[in-house]
Amino acid sequence: MKKNKVKKQGLLPENCLLEVNGESGFGDLTAVTSDRGDNPQNYKIYVLENKKIKPALQQGDKFLAKLIFKRGAWWAKPIARTSVSGGQTEKIYGVIEKRDGKYFLKSTEKNARMDYLLDNVGKTKEGDFVSVMLSGERKFKEARILKSFGPFNLSKAASVLVLEKYDIPDVFSDKVLKEAEHSPDFNRREREDITALPLVTIDGDDSKDFDDAVYAEKTETGFNLVVAIADVAFYVPYFSELDREAYKRGNSVYLPNMVIPMLPEKLSNDLCSLRPKVERACLACFMKIDKDGNLKSYDFKRAVMKSAARLTYREVQEAIDGKFNNNTVGLFKAVIQPLYEAYFALDKARKKRGSLEIEPNEITVKLDKNGNVKSVEKAEDFTSCRIIEEFMIAANVAAAKALKKSKLPVMYRVHEKPLEEKLKELEPLLFDLHLKLPDYPALKPEHLNKVLELCRAKEYGAGISDLILRLQCQAKYTPHNVGHFGLALTDYVHFTSPIRRYSDLLIHRALIKAYNMPEPGALDDGATEKLFEDIGEHLCVTERRAVNAERDMVARFLSSYLEPSVGGDFDVKISGLTTAGVFVQVESLGAEGLIPMRSLPDDDYVLEAGGSRMKGAVNGRCFIFGDKIKARLLEASPITGGLIFKFVDETEGVDYYEKGVGRMFSARKPQKRKMPKPERKKKLKEKNKQKKNKEKKTKTKKK
Repeated sequence: MKKNKVKKQGLLPENCLLEVNGESGFGDLTAVTSDRGDNPQNYKIYVLENKKIKPALQQGDKFLAKLIFKRGAWWAKPIARTSVSGGQTEKIYGVIEKRDGKYFLKSTEKNARMDYLLDNVGKTKEGDFVSVMLSGERKFKEARILKSFGPFNLSKAASVLVLEKYDIPDVFSDKVLKEAEHSPDFNRREREDITALPLVTIDGDDSKDFDDAVYAEKTETGFNLVVAIADVAFYVPYFSELDREAYKRGNSVYLPNMVIPMLPEKLSNDLCSLRPKVERACLACFMKIDKDGNLKSYDFKRAVMKSAARLTYREVQEAIDGKFNNNTVGLFKAVIQPLYEAYFALDKARKKRGSLEIEPNEITVKLDKNGNVKSVEKAEDFTSCRIIEEFMIAANVAAAKALKKSKLPVMYRVHEKPLEEKLKELEPLLFDLHLKLPDYPALKPEHLNKVLELCRAKEYGAGISDLILRLQCQAKYTPHNVGHFGLALTDYVHFTSPIRRYSDLLIHRALIKAYNMPEPGALDDGATEKLFEDIGEHLCVTERRAVNAERDMVARFLSSYLEPSVGGDFDVKISGLTTAGVFVQVESLGAEGLIPMRSLPDDDYVLEAGGSRMKGAVNGRCFIFGDKIKARLLEASPITGGLIFKFVDETEGVDYYEKGVGRMFSARKPQKRKMPKPERKKKLKEKNKQKKNKEKKTKTKKK
């Protein structure tokens, strides 16, 4: 019995946040853990009385407790109430710091304005990463350590922080895992046999899920294309445990140090992974395009396929460039070359319809086995990447057109044109370029492409692509089709990744129903447009959650990567202008930081041109969105992911009067008291006059 007791006790954390959820038959309060991951086996937890907590705990109250195992059951010994029924709890994360014999919590949030005093650190030590529960009001909040994760380790800490901060579920329940493990076998005879087609998967070097395969065949009039996608709908029945979990997650989440899949590994890395030489169930899209890349016909069938090879973007690109390896040498003429030629036809159609031409600016953070940043590189942008992109877009369009003809609700992927008021941000730039956009109803992506083209030709600022991107509306999921502005398409859905996007799974189910395909997995008869509206809103939320989590995590790893470079100067691009200061980006790394307003050269700065320019009222110095400047890195905080820079002037370097403190930045010069505003303006005018006279003398000497 003692052995079992020890084993069982180790399943739950020592300290835990709980919520009172009822009473037992003997009158004891019962509670559940606020985080389901703290009690995955769903053991019943009884609450012990703590007379110091007044009034007594009641249903709905949340409290911090120590969990103990006695008399064959779990008991919670309350430490402190964190909120009353219906109230909000405040849980934060940070690293313990020791100053003047006292312990403080340094928060992980960039905008944290204060550190919290910790009265009782228990067994935790300086430098430990902890979660803390705040109770009390405003400045008088009491901080109690909820859980210690040991010494701060960026990879571990960032994972915990980001997953909890964005409420991303990362543990599958036993029911979900069991259902995945007992997945049925597909009926080969009910499916189209395309195992003889040399379909191939083409993905990144580090990819682990291969859910799409492609094939192209040249014809007299153009090309026959096949895009085969893993038949996820067959393995994930509507309203099953797997389906509910996939809906809740909405999509897979890809972080530098981990992947949180939408579906269990049994499906994502096995049954729905199109591995080489292994038969797999798929939903295949058969298309015919002409020589100009126009879609002439399409069909969808449930099929059984066998991938001929798992190729990487790099391998395919090298083969295109004439460098072959054992994997590509035998496939080039029959497989890779037709794919390449078909891509050029599709690309021709894309250029003709005028889809938005924004240069990609993605970066890849690679870690070593210890979770430290090994390298930061710009994401691969090979022609081979674009081959897959264009094939997937073609299949998505075919699926949208097929479902548009049906009477079923359709989950479209829409992208509306930029808001009319946002386009005003472009007016100063358009004036300089002697350009004018058409009336708003007639606006097309090609008009914005013209702006991009002229700016690149004139080397007009480095951030024009970012500016155009910033004007765009957020793409979203909805049953109401308004087209896709960025791709210049009237009908568009997401069909090609049902293993990692729930929206695509809905499209597969709709196609199975529309084409009356054999075997289970069709869209439910009760599916309505109103239901799809609600699902679409939910999927937009989970998508933004994943994007924000990735951005948050990457920022922390980039701060860690740049920490040894504090004090160094960087060529940066202005990526934002606000009253807080100038946001800048190290382009080669994608790392963004802030030059605080108070540290800029002393002046009264005014935001102009819709926030795309900031000008000094006295000396006329301009900071323009997209311009390249030099900045010195002053601070890099892996804990918060923050980067603080200092503007480096072309002539004065960093030895200038700062706006916020009225002093020279250089530590070698004495600190000066900030002058009153009129005197400061007078001093600046005198200084500018002296500078101009000095420049005139220099020019005279040169002559």
